[in-house]
Amino acid sequence: MKLKKWATVGVLAFGLFVAGCSSSTSESAEDYPTENINLIVPWSAGGDSDVIARIINKYLEEELDTSIVVKNMGGGGGSIGANEALNSDADGYTLLAGHDSIDLSYLLGNTEFSHEEFEPVALMTTANQIIATHKDNEWNNMDEVISQLKEEPESISFGAALGSTSHTLPLGIEDATETTFNIVNYEGTSERTTALLGNHVSLGATTVPAAKEYLESGELKMLGISSEERHESLPDVPTLKEQGIDFINATNRGYFFPKDTPQEIVDKVSEALQKVAENPDFIAEMEAQGVDVNFKNAADYGEWLSSEFDQLESILQRQGLIE
Repeated sequence: MKLKKWATVGVLAFGLFVAGCSSSTSESAEDYPTENINLIVPWSAGGDSDVIARIINKYLEEELDTSIVVKNMGGGGGSIGANEALNSDADGYTLLAGHDSIDLSYLLGNTEFSHEEFEPVALMTTANQIIATHKDNEWNNMDEVISQLKEEPESISFGAALGSTSHTLPLGIEDATETTFNIVNYEGTSERTTALLGNHVSLGATTVPAAKEYLESGELKMLGISSEERHESLPDVPTLKEQGIDFINATNRGYFFPKDTPQEIVDKVSEALQKVAENPDFIAEMEAQGVDVNFKNAADYGEWLSSEFDQLESILQRQGLIE
């Protein structure tokens, strides 16, 4: 896939859980795990990816009867942590918390691998993206934003982590409205939220858990949410569809194994994650974060990723970003 513009540096955060292979695969899968699992979160501490991963881990530890040690490795659009996971021993004790931007970085030419090079284990949560702006800015809805961009292309900056799911939000809006933002790279949701609070960027992609307190305090204005319907925790924030922008976008967080992971171990971890997703206490914690539990097992997650890949490829082709 050839990149035509924007030599983006954002490399996706993808999930990877490597298990060792041996002649006694079934026995090792039955006993697994026998030691602590290291979890690499390829984003800074305190962001919503970090918070959600830590909550999931608390319940996953109970299901797998082991400790999961979190290591934050931010930077490079997730590439530093991803490379650490890629270079770890294939023994089943390195786990990378990731989301579906794996295919965006591949399509933009930042990596040589898509989701097809990995074994999906489970999708866990969905957090729709929100378009936010500082309270002092002039825009009160997306109609006003689009009207200005029609008159003055690229006159409004939009903060996003290039090569991540937050990057697909302005791209999708551009595609749906035939407008162009000035997209500015900010690593991670916490960094973008800080930039928005300081009014260093006009608009930015954020999420319900990251933005809710600032909406309630009045520090930020939420111009739209990229969900099918309004989110119950932010009932006053209109959807993009309500405002004539036919685009839905979310950060979908899950876990992947490499292709050679024994199926018995894939199944064991997928089943453990399903139990986490069905736990009423976990569901309540996600609701408090403004995040939706959206479990898909390995097979369903793989099919979903393939469908999303095709849709994203079409958007990037229409935008002229790839051939």
